[in-house]
Amino acid sequence: MRIFLASLLSVLVIHGSYSQVNRQYQNLRTYIKTAKLVGYDSSLDHVEYYPGGSLNYFYPLYQLIREEERFRKIYPGTQYDEMLSEALSFCGDYGSALLTQALPTDSLDNATRTQISRTVANLKDIENVDARKFIAFVSKDFQVIMVNEAPNKPLHRAFTVSLLEDLYKRGFHYLALEMLSNYSSHSLDKLTPYTGYYTTEPVAGEMVRAALDIGFHLISYEDTAANRHTPNERDSIQASNIYQVLKKDPSAKILVHATYGHIAEKNLGDGFFPMAMMFKKISGINPLTIDQTDMTEAGNINYGRVLYLSYIQKYQLNSPSIALFNGETVNITNNSINDLSVIHPLTVYRDGRPIWLSLAGRRQPLYVKPANKNTFFVQAYYQYESFGNKPGQVIPADQTYIPTNKNNYLLYLHRGKYIIIFRDMSYKILSTLHIEVN
Repeated sequence: MRIFLASLLSVLVIHGSYSQVNRQYQNLRTYIKTAKLVGYDSSLDHVEYYPGGSLNYFYPLYQLIREEERFRKIYPGTQYDEMLSEALSFCGDYGSALLTQALPTDSLDNATRTQISRTVANLKDIENVDARKFIAFVSKDFQVIMVNEAPNKPLHRAFTVSLLEDLYKRGFHYLALEMLSNYSSHSLDKLTPYTGYYTTEPVAGEMVRAALDIGFHLISYEDTAANRHTPNERDSIQASNIYQVLKKDPSAKILVHATYGHIAEKNLGDGFFPMAMMFKKISGINPLTIDQTDMTEAGNINYGRVLYLSYIQKYQLNSPSIALFNGETVNITNNSINDLSVIHPLTVYRDGRPIWLSLAGRRQPLYVKPANKNTFFVQAYYQYESFGNKPGQVIPADQTYIPTNKNNYLLYLHRGKYIIIFRDMSYKILSTLHIEVN
């Protein structure tokens, strides 16, 4: 049973208070705007991660920054800012990704801010419990669990990674990911460029690797004709594709990882019937739906930024949490469309990198020192995935262009053997290094 707090009004949103964009991103922007970009194709009318068939994490930044005016027309409204934020998150620059995402421009008046702060300050008898353990405990009562993400926040993927082992032990042996390609050329038994668009983001790649290592069967359920279908058609097809797993294996337990409102269990307005709602209708199965996007830094709901920061100030959380009152779950944002709301703590950074990149302790921090003074970007590839030493066809385990004050770079890696690649701003490989993490 869920308990909802009294409504805090439907009010306008303010910008979150975050640190300035880091110097390295500013340097990269200057380079992109002024340098001659060898091999750059100005005729493309879409963001391209595989120019010439080789994965290039800087190429989308080249496009979006160098031709901002043109791409703002191609991706109108908030789409441009979302694309830029996602491209930065792919490169491992989480702080800049938060700062450049689409943010509302309206401001809350002081009276509304005060009302929100007072409402949170007056909360009593709230218990914040470990979200991973709570979800694992209640999972026994469900056959299908659905959790969402914001595509520009790998933090949400890191949390899903933390759920995998516990849920697998409890019988959830299928992992359905919206981000997986559903075309016949897809790769679901190992991580390759054909696994999916978003699985080229390193944390998403680690989610796929972890799931396969644990034993999950990956399920691709996206509508392959989504660009021609209405939102309702797309979500209905997604729901039907997930249901096909249960028709073939009625005892199957499925963990579904989707984006934003696809896991809503109610009509979201304007006649839109989301995937979770349609799945429940066609299957007769009530999924456990878990939102991660409302109570996260730089959240996407109207008054959410002020509410979130007020809550985090009152309850200084150290790990993803679920709020309880008298043993019942509390939805802090009055979100009645999902069963649970994960409250993420503010990101703690170590030498410019989020510490949640450890993936709940699965990886350890490692500093690498480049030999070339022109090094700008550092990537770590698994040696066993080298695929003939073609880095443009392999997904890095981790990558960053943010140096420490000692001019080395912090990576988060599992035990194992890696090929470290050092690149300059033009994405040219300067040198490589073979290492083993013990």
